[in-house]
Amino acid sequence: MTRAETVVVGAGIAGLACATELVERGAQDVLVLEAAPRAGGAAETVVRGDYTVERGPNTVRGTPGLERLAKSVGLELIAAKRAAPCLVSNGALVSLPPSPGKLLSGSLLPWRGIAGVLAEPLRPVRPGPKTVRDLVVERFGETVAGRFADLLTLGIYGESADRVGFESAFPDLAAALEGAGGRFSRLALQRLRARGSGPTRMGVVSTAHGLGGLCDRLAAKLGERLRTSTPLLRARGRSGGFELEVGERGETKLACRNLVLAISPTAVARALELPAAAALLASYRAVPQTLVTFALEEPACAERWPGLGFLAPSRERLPMLGCLFPSNLFEGRAPRGSLLLSVFAARELRAEPDAVLVREIAPVLTRLLGARSAPRLLDVARYPEGISLYDVDHRARTLRLKSALAESGGPILCGVGYDGVAFGAAAESGLAAAAALAKRA
Repeated sequence: MTRAETVVVGAGIAGLACATELVERGAQDVLVLEAAPRAGGAAETVVRGDYTVERGPNTVRGTPGLERLAKSVGLELIAAKRAAPCLVSNGALVSLPPSPGKLLSGSLLPWRGIAGVLAEPLRPVRPGPKTVRDLVVERFGETVAGRFADLLTLGIYGESADRVGFESAFPDLAAALEGAGGRFSRLALQRLRARGSGPTRMGVVSTAHGLGGLCDRLAAKLGERLRTSTPLLRARGRSGGFELEVGERGETKLACRNLVLAISPTAVARALELPAAAALLASYRAVPQTLVTFALEEPACAERWPGLGFLAPSRERLPMLGCLFPSNLFEGRAPRGSLLLSVFAARELRAEPDAVLVREIAPVLTRLLGARSAPRLLDVARYPEGISLYDVDHRARTLRLKSALAESGGPILCGVGYDGVAFGAAAESGLAAAAALAKRA
């Protein structure tokens, strides 16, 4: 039986961050297992002709840990250009924030919605936990919630606001709002008064080689410690550690003292033999995603649309949740005079063949952008497990799960399934797991 001091299962950014940090702290006997033939998970940067395409996350906020990881492999985080988003409203793109004239016209938000916003300081505060939609209804009323609540969740979780838990999905904002007595008006005043006195928040970042390039560098740094195409079949607790069955049929036996699972709750549930955690693991959910990338080679459109992209509320009944313009954020992603379009397909289209995706989505992009020609398909990336759904119970469920594992001597969990779906949050989760292991030593 092969032995290792520490095994990290999963080589997405969380697993790579954890293993890299352990090695940086002096650990020598670290082994990383990845079921896929490549490291990086959803983060994959590919070149399609003259275009650089992110097949997974595109817009990620920088974190100190992410910056440190990039520097450890000779990369610098590049700040994105500032670009405003748009919203599809009544079949047309509207820049955000809207102009006073557009707002007062009532076409974007009826007067009863504006009245609901103005009445926010007077509305009662109700205890949570609650969904994002429930929060918006509570603070601003049904009219605002019907038009804008989904915008808070579609671009991050790929799901409507009535399925995403506010405290689970936005813990920092939830804590700040609680400190302001539950009122956004008071929170806004607090932040206005504190402007310039707190730490500077990093904006959207990438690297010269994309996010996939960062993962590739981290994987290369781990070298022979990383084994791809090596799935975990079973994990059992044993005296002083764990026994693992590795490979498609569990043909390899591996023993370790420390085990970190940087994989989805579904994958953990399949592999981990621990009754205390089974019911909790079974209650996690995820939202499948399909990302469709197009090139629009039309200089007039590239000049007309210099923004971040747009979100499409469900009431617009479009074949997409939204569209990012990555070429407006980072230099070199597309030839000059072209737009790179990363489209998140609507739920009903996610399993459709590529030809159907193009047939449904391309004409809508052409119309919304006012293009003379249809965009050209560059890439389709499908993620059946998709994005973890941070529902109302996610935060409490994760605390219970980690507590149950700690009490039973189980493995450490990290990654997007538990500590935040953002790329930077996953990296920080992996670093925290490494720190926790270091304390055990």
